[in-house]
Amino acid sequence: MELTPRKKAVLAAIIKSYIETGEPVGSKILTGLIENAPSSATLRNEMSELCGLGLLSQPHTSAGRIPTSSGLNLYVNSLMGKNELPAGAKEYIDKRFEEISCNPEEIPLKAGKIISDLTGLPAVTCYMPQKAVTIKRIELMAISRHSAVILLILSDGRTRNRIFRFSPGFDNSKLHSFRKICDEKIKGLPVSGLNKPYIQTLLASAGINSLDILPLVSSVFEMAESIDERTVELSGETNLYNICGDEENARRIISLVGHKESFISIYKNIGKQAAVIFGNETGYTELKNATMVASGFGKDEYSGVISVIGPHRISYEQILPSIEYVASKLETAMNEALKDMED
Repeated sequence: MELTPRKKAVLAAIIKSYIETGEPVGSKILTGLIENAPSSATLRNEMSELCGLGLLSQPHTSAGRIPTSSGLNLYVNSLMGKNELPAGAKEYIDKRFEEISCNPEEIPLKAGKIISDLTGLPAVTCYMPQKAVTIKRIELMAISRHSAVILLILSDGRTRNRIFRFSPGFDNSKLHSFRKICDEKIKGLPVSGLNKPYIQTLLASAGINSLDILPLVSSVFEMAESIDERTVELSGETNLYNICGDEENARRIISLVGHKESFISIYKNIGKQAAVIFGNETGYTELKNATMVASGFGKDEYSGVISVIGPHRISYEQILPSIEYVASKLETAMNEALKDMED
């Protein structure tokens, strides 16, 4: 059924009022919300028909109407005008991004913290490399006569480090063997390829020095093993408990976020234009009463999504442009950080 202009006006007015007050909207209230409003009887008929279409519901027989997720979906995608992000919000976001370090691994999580602080909602950031992450470089930097830092640098800019203490008798020949293995056998290798059978092959090729460099090679392996190529990070966990109002439900959502592949699948159709995902459409019962506002970021080498999780009653007009702007700033920061790593 095609909605008439009047039905659209009624639906939009009810949703705006419900988001603002959290209260069901009756015909008497509605007459003061719509310009040139018809009679209360006519409005009640329109509201009844919108209920029949599944766009509104009536909590109690004598109560007014509230929007359903279908009604909110229609409002967000068809009836709501696109608002510009206020200058003050842009300045706040810009300033916060200036404080972010150039470490590519930290940027998505820090961006999540920014949007969480701005909206008062928990944020989830997903990061997915679009090609295999490889080992770019391994550095061994002395910090004393008997110890050094092993630095592992990946092709996507992430790093890992570990302090290593040399055993007595560890001389330059053994150090040379380790560096040669790193340069010839590990550098350029996909992270997933640095597995135990491969490590055993490397040590066999080291000959008489294999036992001496085993701790060094094992450290590189352990650092690589700790790296997840696809990450899902939750920011503003306290905000999640606040919006759920139920500790058990908050924990279920946190557990779902921990199953990263499941959570990433929710965002499969998200592009760089901010969009709304209603939890009851995801198939996950943990999210049935939740709404997510999400925007994508990325380029050829990587992709990602940043989102907030909230109830149905959120200020869509403010949050949609906010999340889209943060996503664009996040992409710029990531691109600059990755470029710095290449240089």
